[in-house]
Amino acid sequence: MLINLIIFLWILLIVNFIWGIKQTKDKSIVKLMMMGRAIYFLILIGEVILIIRNFTSNPALDLASFSLTVSSISFVDIIYQRKLQGNLKLYLIFIAIFFILVSIISLFLIP
Repeated sequence: MLINLIIFLWILLIVNFIWGIKQTKDKSIVKLMMMGRAIYFLILIGEVILIIRNFTSNPALDLASFSLTVSSISFVDIIYQRKLQGNLKLYLIFIAIFFILVSIISLFLIP
């Protein structure tokens, strides 16, 4: 159940992320960035609960999943900041999407 909730939050974050990249006004980018921060705050809470629950069975996989989640969220925040500054590069978007997909896949590996 918790993994399904985290995956749903990841889908919300991806939609928010794509919608935020498409925006041209700074005010709407900032609003979407704040909504994205609220979503990934919930993702981090869910990941911490998942780690606490499953740490005794497979600690390496739990820590790898958490570190992938933190790096994905970092890339999303970096892209929002670059979008506001006006120097967003396309390769950063692909790196963020790659890390997000790997983070979602790592959730399926956790027993």
